[in-house]
Amino acid sequence: MKVTEISKFTCSVYKFVAPLVLDALKDNHVNYHILQRARSVIATNKRRGFFNGDIAELEVETYHFYTDPKDEKAVYDSIVAKAGLNQEGRGSLCVETAILIEGGEDNSNIGSLDFTVKSEATDFTGVYAITQRGRGNDLARIAVNNGSCVPYVFHGKGGGIRDRMGLIRITIPAEKEMLNIVVAEHNGNGLMNLLIDGGQLDRPGMGFIFTYPVKRALMDRKSTLTVKSAASIGQIVAAIDELKNSTEWRKKSYISADLPERRYFENLENIMLICDDTQAEAMLQAAMDAGASGATISTCRSFSVQKDQNSTSQKAVEISDMVVGSNQKKDIITAVMEKGFFGKEINGRIIVKKSNLAFSYVGKKK
Repeated sequence: MKVTEISKFTCSVYKFVAPLVLDALKDNHVNYHILQRARSVIATNKRRGFFNGDIAELEVETYHFYTDPKDEKAVYDSIVAKAGLNQEGRGSLCVETAILIEGGEDNSNIGSLDFTVKSEATDFTGVYAITQRGRGNDLARIAVNNGSCVPYVFHGKGGGIRDRMGLIRITIPAEKEMLNIVVAEHNGNGLMNLLIDGGQLDRPGMGFIFTYPVKRALMDRKSTLTVKSAASIGQIVAAIDELKNSTEWRKKSYISADLPERRYFENLENIMLICDDTQAEAMLQAAMDAGASGATISTCRSFSVQKDQNSTSQKAVEISDMVVGSNQKKDIITAVMEKGFFGKEINGRIIVKKSNLAFSYVGKKK
């Protein structure tokens, strides 16, 4: 077993930009990536600064990959330049500090799982919400209406909590939609609370939401199709950010006087189990038996450059994404390892990232 610190990249771009991202990955010898389909949700019209409800959904390709931390900035700068991500309406890029766990000849050294994912002060916070299928746009509208960057919506299926809810599970669909958005750090918790309220995530079975630290990011601010001026609002905001060398000037207050008291989960980590297609459910069951409360499973495709550098192999993979307590991490990873996660039939790899806060309905206080 091999445990390595990495810089984990997430790059979401429109299809016309995707070839340029792939060229940048090739130029920087990034030989493995995962492609996940998604959509962006943007407004088609705004009146007096408020979103009137009309939206457009555009197809997006999201690339997940990682590098050695020492190569992070060079790869980041290369992708931004090659794909033109400093222009609006092309896509977004963010980087997180993470740990990669891969199999090896000896997978019995579980002592190497006593690692800590670095938590450092950053300028950005990611907000990731999981809700029932068909409700992703409701959450995206809230983000767009409050001046956030372009939100991205993914599809998956849920497992865990729903399976433990008895007869009520019949009313809760397995299909899920996941919304991901990165905002300035000082706006993260406020946006989280807006999404809880607007998405009714404080009701049984409605969903789960968490925030996570982002080391560096360049987010697409073109959240509306209607632009009738020499420069868009997003371009103006970006220019002021550069002049002030900070996003603090646009700090917002999302706190209302009647905001209910909430019980948040803290001291968390986000575990991504990446394995061959059809294997994720068995691995999720092992994780749940070890204490995980549930996960979302997404079907993606992985691409690996062969040793001769002249060909690329691809295959279907599944990603089980779960947020757990830091004190549960070792038991959960050990459990999936004992189920053969690193074996040839599953070909697993694990990415562990930090999570700041999480919220889900847990019942009334007694």
